[in-house]
Amino acid sequence: MVVYPKAADLQKAVFIGTWGDSKIPIYDVPSMHSLNQLVGYVKHINSGNGTVLYRGQCKLYPHVIPSIKHDIGNKTSNDRKLRTAIASAIKDDAFRKFLGLRNSNVNGWEIYQKIITEAAFQHYGAKTYCVDFVDNHWTALWFGLYHWDEVEKTYYLRNNGMQGEKDKEYVKESDFVKTINAPKKPKKTEISLDDSKIEELRECAEKGDIPFDVLVERCIATKYKRILATWKRQCENIKAKNDYIIHMQNTDHLFLFLFVADTNVPQVNGLYIAENSYTVDLRKALPSNFLRPCAQHGWIVRGKENSYDFDERIACIVRMDIDLAKKMLGNGELISMENFFPNEKIDQGYKILLARQEGSRINTKYDKILPDGIIVDLKQ
Repeated sequence: MVVYPKAADLQKAVFIGTWGDSKIPIYDVPSMHSLNQLVGYVKHINSGNGTVLYRGQCKLYPHVIPSIKHDIGNKTSNDRKLRTAIASAIKDDAFRKFLGLRNSNVNGWEIYQKIITEAAFQHYGAKTYCVDFVDNHWTALWFGLYHWDEVEKTYYLRNNGMQGEKDKEYVKESDFVKTINAPKKPKKTEISLDDSKIEELRECAEKGDIPFDVLVERCIATKYKRILATWKRQCENIKAKNDYIIHMQNTDHLFLFLFVADTNVPQVNGLYIAENSYTVDLRKALPSNFLRPCAQHGWIVRGKENSYDFDERIACIVRMDIDLAKKMLGNGELISMENFFPNEKIDQGYKILLARQEGSRINTKYDKILPDGIIVDLKQ
């Protein structure tokens, strides 16, 4: 059971609604502090439910689904290509050795070999029944901030207005994200005093030198000043809220999914075997010469059935202004495409995967056993 974070327990994060027809909450975060607090809170309330993983997206879709289901028109051929690739890989002794599948505790364990092979293929661009996640939110933010160009086979930094994606279609908005009108300015003539105050002023006038009418006027003026100050604060708060809502309606966003992987189960070499899913910590499952998952802190989740519902394990979604994300991430080398996607000269795992597929530009002494295009050849 996944626990959703409640708005009342969060600092500054703004509840904007739910995702489609689900009960999954969506929050805006106005700062890195509110993001960190939200992430920490989701981890805390789900500490007994599994490992919180992250997925960054440029757009909000109706569901989180595996990449093989994105291309509906070619699903059958992609499924056939994937099955062929996995079968060829685990039959090849050199390939299994390179993936670490000949280790004594997993050698001959067919389901383990199939899952780890499919996970490796997924992380290097294949269309599979797996979904990519990471275990730190700054890497996930990067993937929401950079747009994948399918034609150019590379990532481009998004700018406001470049995609112009608006996400209202899949957000069932709360009342907060609706602008409201400021209250009318109070009039001094509408101010009145209660009977006890009037009686108090009469007694003061009888005992003192200030006429009753003057005391009443002074008291009304003081009360009006307080009411006017309250009204001004209300107007300022409403204006700030409306300005924020209008800004978020007219900016491009990224989306950060907080997914609670079912990892409170036995695991072998990074493979967590739950009732309905497999979760793979790629840094444990693959040798470290597969550099990409090490750089990205990569994980993979796959349903035991191809119809597995990933949405059921999502605790919440964070929506963020991309300009805020840029400011938060900065320009460090650790959050760059060069780091997250090292080329084949540096990432030996990537080189072998490319070299073993038909039509590859890379040749080695090993046979080409994978179908053409199963691994994406990135433009660096």
